[in-house]
Amino acid sequence: MRHALVVSAALLAAGCASMVNGPSSEVNIATQPAGARCHLGGGDGFSAELVTPATVQLPHKAAPITVTCEAPGYRRTVNTLNSGANGWLWGNTAFIVFTGGAAVLGLVVDEAVGATTSYRKDFNMDLDVEAARRLRATQRNGGPSLDLRTP
Repeated sequence: MRHALVVSAALLAAGCASMVNGPSSEVNIATQPAGARCHLGGGDGFSAELVTPATVQLPHKAAPITVTCEAPGYRRTVNTLNSGANGWLWGNTAFIVFTGGAAVLGLVVDEAVGATTSYRKDFNMDLDVEAARRLRATQRNGGPSLDLRTP
């Protein structure tokens, strides 16, 4: 009877991270300067476009996500947004040990939907100012050379 109760509880709690955490995280993406156009691309075919600051739902299965941002007067900047293990992974592991392996279904379900990981709440990127470049043009006939600066 006690074993049946433990197994029943394990089956009812199977996938508890999926119910509480879900398969995605809400992330605030900001850049310095604000107003940068960003492209997000990740695994499982994930792709999104946004203008900062923005809040976006990111699927856990898309990790790692490459964030590419551009703004006038600034260099194109690329960064990676990784997901990390959350507390539910450790909770599932402890529950498996406690039930003698009967709750392994919960871990399998949570892993399948990506509920054992999450992204940090805020993701900030500083874009580097586009440096002026020097361009020197020399005439073929030996005339005076020109020094130009690009913005």
